[in-house]
Amino acid sequence: MINQSNHTILIIDEVHEVFLEKLKNINITYVPDVTLDELPELLRDATILILRSKLRLDQFWINLAPQLQLVGRLGSGMDNIDEDYARSKGITCLNAPEGNRNAVAEQTIAMMLSLLTNVVKSNNEIGHGQWLRKNNEGVELQNLTVGIIGYGNVGKALAAKLYVFGCKILAYDKFLNDFSDEFVQEVTLNELQQKSDIITLHVPLNKYSKNMVDSAFIKSVSKPFYLLNLSRGEVVNIPHLISNLKEGKVLGAGLDVLPNENLISYDAHENEQLSFLTQSENVILTPHTGGLTKDSFKLLAEVLANKVYKQIIG
Repeated sequence: MINQSNHTILIIDEVHEVFLEKLKNINITYVPDVTLDELPELLRDATILILRSKLRLDQFWINLAPQLQLVGRLGSGMDNIDEDYARSKGITCLNAPEGNRNAVAEQTIAMMLSLLTNVVKSNNEIGHGQWLRKNNEGVELQNLTVGIIGYGNVGKALAAKLYVFGCKILAYDKFLNDFSDEFVQEVTLNELQQKSDIITLHVPLNKYSKNMVDSAFIKSVSKPFYLLNLSRGEVVNIPHLISNLKEGKVLGAGLDVLPNENLISYDAHENEQLSFLTQSENVILTPHTGGLTKDSFKLLAEVLANKVYKQIIG
């Protein structure tokens, strides 16, 4: 619980109006278009900061907010917040993974089915005047094994949705155990790599997951497989992924995230990698929209508002 004295909530990213409504009795400064140059002055009086991805809240910015008691992120990942330093200053950190878990799970399945049935590939071919039925013969999900790495909010939601397809579902989580249920079988990472036809990543970015999927990881998978990443871009080593796409060990990839999502900042090597991915028939890219739906935009705000309110009133 944070101090119950008067608060100023500073919101620096766009938020659904339900957040403002739920906390309407608290002083709110809502500036979704604020610039980084304007931010220091506003931070001086803020006791609660609400953000999405506009800012990397590191020690520099935290030190500019001497009255800050709580940080709330309108999303699930917390990798743009220095949580350790914030907590050392007595600042509570909250997120809202419950708000977009369904959206991410649905997009994961959409990408998975699109890869298995060549939806994007065949659509592009028809656009070029090619009607190639046999070349786009698909694979049915019900006969495959899906390995989920990361069994948090999204992993659980995904397993429940995949269950109705009749596929076998395995899951590994470095920080959880004894979570097997009617939907999923808990396994070791090695067992998941030995048995999976599809591997889908739903982990936070940390020292354990950064570059987790590299050539060594891919070589440890016993058979050619499909890879999906709807977690964070740096979990997958892109040059290593490209090498294994070329060799056929990775049959296809669905990437909602990239290590560098600021495309205009790309150097020559990054542009070459992006060019390969965008021109590959067996790769689907989306611009980090896995958790971005009209529904999740509202639900994220609602979930986070409830958590903030609970902290304030105890």
